[in-house]
Amino acid sequence: MPSVMHMALASYGSSAAPNVVQRTTTGGAARTTSTVLAWAAATAGNLIVVEFICEMNAAAPTTPAGYSLWPSGNFVGGTWTTSIFYKLAAGGETGVTITHGNNVTCSAMREFGSTSGTIDFVAPSTGTSVNPDPPSLTPAGGAKNYLWVAGASYITTSVNAFSSGYLDGVTGASTSAGHLSRVSSAERAAAAAVEDPGTLTLAASSAWAAFTYAVSPA
Repeated sequence: MPSVMHMALASYGSSAAPNVVQRTTTGGAARTTSTVLAWAAATAGNLIVVEFICEMNAAAPTTPAGYSLWPSGNFVGGTWTTSIFYKLAAGGETGVTITHGNNVTCSAMREFGSTSGTIDFVAPSTGTSVNPDPPSLTPAGGAKNYLWVAGASYITTSVNAFSSGYLDGVTGASTSAGHLSRVSSAERAAAAAVEDPGTLTLAASSAWAAFTYAVSPA
């Protein structure tokens, strides 16, 4: 069983599940050495999470100043890396620039409100099929009203369905003919001590790297 990685940016509390204030996606049309993500001004104390996919034509991404990188690092799956960057908002942030080698990228960003700022991760799963399978996650804090996020990075194809019970799915998709990378993820609010999301369904078979994380309530 994969080990759980618990990243505390603030202490736990007991309340309703976190909410998503905003979601944005990006998709590169060509190889560049930096990616600019833009969104509406973030609220102080909210949690910003960026799922970032980067082609391996050149150097992997550098963690932006003020952000943390999930414990799996720039995780290699297929011909790309999957990175998750996160931070507590100081307030007013309207985006971030991520530097990397001459690569095609895509991303999905969420701003979470009503959260303590604690996020739990588990090592991603990998495979090649039409059904990316996000790994089971047991947060270190025990049963709480988490907002769970399950998704996957993959290439060339598209997503037909997200994990059962997961809503508000988003996809960041590059449009470069040289590297059609994708990241798709969705959310589920549930009071539980463990979550094993169902599979996503792709339109065609692809190599994939699937992930699960949990955002704690305030």
